[in-house]
Amino acid sequence: MICLSRIRSRRGVGRNCTVAMVIVAAMTAQAAAADMPESVLRGSYTEPTPSSYARWDGVSLGAQFGYSNLTADFADVSAATPFPKVSTNSAQYGGFLGYNAQWDELVLGFEGAYNRANSLSATGVNGALSSTFKLVDYATLRARAGYAFGQFLPYAFFGAAVGRVNYQTPSASRDNGYTAGFTTGLGIDVAILPNVFVRAEYEYALFAPIGGVRASVNTARAGVGIRF
Repeated sequence: MICLSRIRSRRGVGRNCTVAMVIVAAMTAQAAAADMPESVLRGSYTEPTPSSYARWDGVSLGAQFGYSNLTADFADVSAATPFPKVSTNSAQYGGFLGYNAQWDELVLGFEGAYNRANSLSATGVNGALSSTFKLVDYATLRARAGYAFGQFLPYAFFGAAVGRVNYQTPSASRDNGYTAGFTTGLGIDVAILPNVFVRAEYEYALFAPIGGVRASVNTARAGVGIRF
């Protein structure tokens, strides 16, 4: 009887030890599973990689400052006494508002801008005759196409321009006259914060003749903008 009780006692201890080991193993496996990423439990796990380019889609708004060269061609003012071309330089300032859509690295959009010159006024002289032409300000509407890489967005643009001018020639004079034209150029935007960027660009604008004067403007400018 004593021997059977000892055997039963040992069997009971063995069972208790086995049960305890199973409980400990289950708790350990459960804790390890809790520390694993959910995607590992569901299947394969791939560490996400950051995009190689910034986002440029959305509405953008900003201010810009530049330096312009105006060329006024007075050749059509008087057929009898042709006037020469005259160039003048001036600082300018303005603002822009645009919208971009983005597909991976490709960025397409449009942008409206207003620019006002400090003093883009040219005077042509031929003997006793003189003519003056002043570009007061002008607005543009441009289509843009760019390619994003890193924090940079180089772009090209093409669009329409409308200028407000004052002119005086031997045969006519007018203040606040309007002339249409086109604009084209190249630029680059650089993201310095997720929603803030700086800009550098070159723009060429050519206007239709008004009062016998044809004008063109070359501008180098810089700007700063925010994206919504």
